[in-house]
Amino acid sequence: MSLRHRAVAGRLARAAMLLLALPVAGLAQATGGKFEPAQIEAGREQFHRTCAQCHGRNMVNAGTTVYDLRKFPVDQPERFQHSVANGKGNMPSFKDALTPAQIATLWAYIGSRGGKEN
Repeated sequence: MSLRHRAVAGRLARAAMLLLALPVAGLAQATGGKFEPAQIEAGREQFHRTCAQCHGRNMVNAGTTVYDLRKFPVDQPERFQHSVANGKGNMPSFKDALTPAQIATLWAYIGSRGGKEN
């Protein structure tokens, strides 16, 4: 590998690490205001492991006993991160169960309305 290719590979690796370290609010901003399909898919998988039991498969639920995440304001990623990390109402805190990166991938799924509004 040439020196130039190594430099490019190094920059790409640093960019990937930056994306993993970004807070929820910066996730879409770092990708030009849109989420990458891989981010949404990772969020969907995390959602179905962690959230679907209460919030419904693909975010579909009656919205009478738990919050309907399809209506979550997409311009409030910090509120989402805070609610997941600290709990809200009957929802428990997930700060000991989910990493900030996992919460960020959940936001990619929720904030894009499951990939429908990206």
